[in-house]
Amino acid sequence: MLFIFLIPVIGLVAAFLINKIFPHAQFRGYDVLPFFLLAACNLATTHANLPSFLPYGFLFYFILVVIVSLNDAIKNKNISLGKTIRKLWDYLAACSCFWYLGSLILMFAY
Repeated sequence: MLFIFLIPVIGLVAAFLINKIFPHAQFRGYDVLPFFLLAACNLATTHANLPSFLPYGFLFYFILVVIVSLNDAIKNKNISLGKTIRKLWDYLAACSCFWYLGSLILMFAY
């Protein structure tokens, strides 16, 4: 159970270090958070003996990817692949934060 809280803290420390080491990079420190938060979500649902809702989260993220890609394709005739990937990765980072909070709520509710 300790790892459920320790893994995101390690992710936040890694994000802080990345921001300090590479202050002018195109990526930001919080870009590594999904890797840590998804692992913690899996541990939380396993600990609570609940079915994991991560596949549904990934399905929702996939639908969001399609919507954003189509939206950019309609708006811009010249689609910037870098900007689209950046936007999608930001959505993944936000979704992983919500997945982690949701798994904590589920873990403590049951």
